[in-house]
Amino acid sequence: MSTHPNIGSKEVIGELRQKLNACVLPITRDQQRQLVEQLEGDLLSINELTQAIMRAPVAALHICRAAGAAARNRDVDVLTLEQACSLLGTQRIADLLKGIPVVEPDQLPWAYRQLLSISEHAVSQAQGLFANRIARLWHEMSLATLLFLSPLWTLAYLKPHLFEQWERLNDGVLPDGVSRRQIADTTANGFQLVQLVAQDWWLPPWILQGYRSLNANRRTMVKALRVARDSAHPQEQQAQLDGDRELYRWLTQPANSALIANGMALGTHHSWYNRHTSRWQKLSALYLNIEVADAQRLTHENAVNSAHDQFTRCSNDIFLPASTLPQPPPATGKTPAACTGTPPKAQPEPARPEPRSADPDLWRSLCLRLSKQPDSFSNLAQLLECAQHALIKGLGLTTCWIALSSARNHQLVIAVASGFASGQPLSGTAVGSSREGHWPAWLRSASCHEVQPQQAPGAMPEKVLELGAGSIFYLAPLTHNEQLVGLIYVSNGSPQPLDSKRQQAVVKTAECLHKALLHLKQRA
Repeated sequence: MSTHPNIGSKEVIGELRQKLNACVLPITRDQQRQLVEQLEGDLLSINELTQAIMRAPVAALHICRAAGAAARNRDVDVLTLEQACSLLGTQRIADLLKGIPVVEPDQLPWAYRQLLSISEHAVSQAQGLFANRIARLWHEMSLATLLFLSPLWTLAYLKPHLFEQWERLNDGVLPDGVSRRQIADTTANGFQLVQLVAQDWWLPPWILQGYRSLNANRRTMVKALRVARDSAHPQEQQAQLDGDRELYRWLTQPANSALIANGMALGTHHSWYNRHTSRWQKLSALYLNIEVADAQRLTHENAVNSAHDQFTRCSNDIFLPASTLPQPPPATGKTPAACTGTPPKAQPEPARPEPRSADPDLWRSLCLRLSKQPDSFSNLAQLLECAQHALIKGLGLTTCWIALSSARNHQLVIAVASGFASGQPLSGTAVGSSREGHWPAWLRSASCHEVQPQQAPGAMPEKVLELGAGSIFYLAPLTHNEQLVGLIYVSNGSPQPLDSKRQQAVVKTAECLHKALLHLKQRA
């Protein structure tokens, strides 16, 4: 009997659910060609075929959705990719792959491609952590882990700006006028939506069980996380599990491997040293009954294996968490709790994020994308997101905002910002006139201005000084026909100036952004 609930009579909960169900995600031309050639080969091996499909996550989703539609009629579940392929047959799989929309990788939203990479990283984590423990269920675990975030792939494809908002929240930056309680409510609603979409697609039951742990069974999962947090007292942990049989049954379910692996991949995408990653590492240690240090070592090794596997297949703008492993912990003077296995102590959030390392290759690829004609951006938000990534992730700057001139009142208004404390104004904030006074003329007088707060020009608006308080910052104007049309602000959160090469890179980024804005305007 199927473990899926009967959703035929469930009321559609909104337009977004309908859009996610109706969306047909594309694959790249190379992925389609390689899979079709393998299907049409003389020596077709089901094992080699499923391995190839696992390396093309979107193709795996299409095949499982098609197999799920057939399995729903029989009231059975699709547990493995091998089972899905057997239900469809090679001819139908070939026809299905040939009918999927094909696009070039650089035409896909960065957020969408990055989320696919996170799912592949999750598979490496699941296989490296749990393969020995649940070897008989290797195939079930691998497929469920790969497709666990698949409803979010579609969301990131349709609305890539939501991924950028998620990254800002991970940096501690709340949208203007939004409380943490509202964020928590929105997140809870999002989990419920994703669970319903997974039910609509008839995805493997391990995925649904994971989302039930995030929704209806959330209290049980929170109890498990609390027990895992006390990693310094393993005997007390075991006593708590022995005294709560419901918790023990939940913890030992094999399906939790997919949930934990995806939690780990999402946490490490942001940082190896944050509390989210530490929680999942400690839960893994409790699940496997090993030391937290051993679980941390395994997650590091799994991330490296994932990076080796993905490196030749992904573009330069995709972030692989293994690339940050050699870096030392944040310079707080103490070893992070995530490295020691001890519970983190409550500390105030820093006013500024820690300095980042630059990624020249990523910066070049993003600037090339900005300069490309015809451009690959469908809207202004995607364009500005790309420029912001070039400054923050490519050049390793800690704070940045980009303001555009308002045609209505000729005010420079912040369109995107990153790296600021949650209490400071961000998008929608006016920072000064783009036409009147000495300020616009001063901005146009150079391609980049270095501003030291103690020696700021008298024409500098108070809002700009407020946002740059305590550090040297740089302003790069965007001009067109001798008019100020935009402004880039960047800072390294330090009283030390940027080196000349990085200043030149800021100017080059401004030039590329200017070209992209003109291309977008001409196309409109």
